[in-house]
Amino acid sequence: MVSCRKENREVQNCSPVRTFQCKGLRQTKTAKKRKAAVLAALVLILALAAVRYFTADVRPFFSFGRNSEKKITFEGKTYSLTFSDDFDTLDSSKWEYCPEEKRQDAGGEWRNSCTAVEDGNLVITCDIAEDGTPVSGGIRSVRKHEQAFGLYHMRFRMEKADGLWYAFWLLTDKMFEATEENGATDAAELDIIEVVPHNEQLYMSVHWDGYGANRKSCSESLAVSDDFYDDYHELWYVWDKDGYRLYLDGTDETCLLFDFPGEEYGDGTCTVPCDMILSAEYGYWGGSLDSSQLPVHYYVDYVRVYAETGAGR
Repeated sequence: MVSCRKENREVQNCSPVRTFQCKGLRQTKTAKKRKAAVLAALVLILALAAVRYFTADVRPFFSFGRNSEKKITFEGKTYSLTFSDDFDTLDSSKWEYCPEEKRQDAGGEWRNSCTAVEDGNLVITCDIAEDGTPVSGGIRSVRKHEQAFGLYHMRFRMEKADGLWYAFWLLTDKMFEATEENGATDAAELDIIEVVPHNEQLYMSVHWDGYGANRKSCSESLAVSDDFYDDYHELWYVWDKDGYRLYLDGTDETCLLFDFPGEEYGDGTCTVPCDMILSAEYGYWGGSLDSSQLPVHYYVDYVRVYAETGAGR
């Protein structure tokens, strides 16, 4: 197994602060009239924006937090929206429950009852069932939305507890068939983000050459502080022919956490469509389970997926 970790860095909130200033306003009669006109125009703009925000047929053209834009520019390239879910309901045309089954090596199970939609969020609950089993859940887009390459955007919050981890990952069924040592080009598991509260690490990983004896993995991790779990965060994950890049809480270079060239992380970039999985699960990787810390939750406010359509302007 290849292990490539970046230590001694800490994940921080990189959200840009946007300020608006009115410079050089002098209180002459002309200036006062101009100021009044500007204020009136601002009021009108805000009123129109509010109308558009609450009118379903025009909302997609605006982006007020939860609304998705149909086209965006990212890293100088133009992307078009291919998938969007604000989790107003658990939409069966977009997702299905992850199979109810035992997971990993600590006796945990995925159960449908641990996954729900509440207050516009997907909520995955991690708890101990009445029979003593550690339970959690997940959803996946298999056969509903599968895509090769693109830009993935998610807003999320995670609660801290030992013995488990949270994930947003991509998977192709071909990983279960791959047996040859021929790189990630024809099959891979792409772990966009895995957060392990016990060891205070955030991981990004690539796994390839199947789940058998030839399996290979490469991952990097960064430290997260306790206040990471207090707030929502936004991630942007780019998967293109060059490899994989993860941004957190901002889109400039200072918020680029990981840059995985495909040739170095997978012996070639994955080229086959993958479905999305949002999940939480238990395992020894997550440390010793402390039931007194449960229940905890994984909240997902929204997920957006885009496909590259050309160079940006």
